[in-house]
Amino acid sequence: MQNDFGRFKVQTHARTIPTSYRQRNDPSRLAVTKTRRSLARLSESPTTFTKRGDGRSFNLPDASLFQVLEDPSPLTTWAAGEFCREEDTECHGRLQSLSTGSSLDISWDSTLQTLRVNSLLPLRHQAIGASGSPHTRTEVGILSKDAPPNQQPHELGVSGLLVVLEDAAEPSGTLFSFPARHRLSNASFTAQFLQPTGLHPSLQLRVSSNVPPVADEHCAAFAYFTLPKTIFTDRHQLADHVFLASKNLTALRHTSQPVDLEAPAYTTKPWGSSVLLELAPPGSYDDPQAQEWTAQVPMHLRYLKPSRSGSVAVEIPYPAVFWACSSSAQADFSNNPFDRTRLGYDGLLDTNTVFWHVGPQPVAADRITASLSVPVLADKATSWVGPGTLATVSLGFAWLLWKLAAAYSISGYGHTPRRQSAQARKQK
Repeated sequence: MQNDFGRFKVQTHARTIPTSYRQRNDPSRLAVTKTRRSLARLSESPTTFTKRGDGRSFNLPDASLFQVLEDPSPLTTWAAGEFCREEDTECHGRLQSLSTGSSLDISWDSTLQTLRVNSLLPLRHQAIGASGSPHTRTEVGILSKDAPPNQQPHELGVSGLLVVLEDAAEPSGTLFSFPARHRLSNASFTAQFLQPTGLHPSLQLRVSSNVPPVADEHCAAFAYFTLPKTIFTDRHQLADHVFLASKNLTALRHTSQPVDLEAPAYTTKPWGSSVLLELAPPGSYDDPQAQEWTAQVPMHLRYLKPSRSGSVAVEIPYPAVFWACSSSAQADFSNNPFDRTRLGYDGLLDTNTVFWHVGPQPVAADRITASLSVPVLADKATSWVGPGTLATVSLGFAWLLWKLAAAYSISGYGHTPRRQSAQARKQK
């Protein structure tokens, strides 16, 4: 979940089998509660949020918060109980259907006092119902992808039927096009940590093609990471161009602030960090044939709290991998009814950038996350850490006192040894 200038977005990064909302220890419910409390206390706990600028001041438009929410059904269930009357079955049904969507965007316009909810549902057979009201204008459209005769290369076209409820007119046909900021490329990628991981793991991105999606525009490959507080990247390490070239990386284009390179996870207040890396596909312009290639991103784990097993499982969501192509059409993307903004990475590039997204493919099961096991101190070992540290320090201090006492017993304090005194007399 991301909060950005009065807007928050809920994006499903990993899907699991839904559990009961009434279960007391349901992790999804706890995530919803944590996110709601964080959003409500925005002005009270600014240190939880990261900043896009230099990190010296808290500026609301640049603040962001990310929280993984694997199952959105607890959120929609809570929203139905808060916003729908008990007898309003249509309201309950619509909100519950949002939990099956591929994405859910919720924005609040504080100026217009307007709440907007956008959801993208996967293609499937479904019943669609809409009710009209004499006090509002409700327009319903059933559209499918099409290609108008005057469609430009940077546009997408749709055609179908439109009807205005409470209007006696018959549905009217329509055909139009609009510029598209986000598109799908034909490539795919996977992400996994190289073994052995240790405390300084490397995340390997394996991309199926090194050929840009369009040939007549300048395109560059990027990866946008959303990292929890348990793991981070070192901006100083990623400033070495020779090191980056060996990993098929070009440059670190952005990292959120602040990022403490030394603090353990349990004392770190920010939720984590976001990183934008420009990738370096090998031979993408010299060789027109598509080739699979890899890039390695060095990361660093923070110290975690002890656990009973002596290890802690850490997961990070897949990065957003895309080709960013500069569009010369100067298109107005605001005319696109399906346009999505404030995704984190789009604000870091030019406003005319077209994003060709590389599709994520899971390595294990159906989760688009990269996981690793982090060694930590076992709970049973914590009982002797304190006494052991005290004993070690005491022995060291005793040894130091013994050495000082031995030196004092030989030469005394403030006295010059006899041999040195004799040499001094000879020099005179």
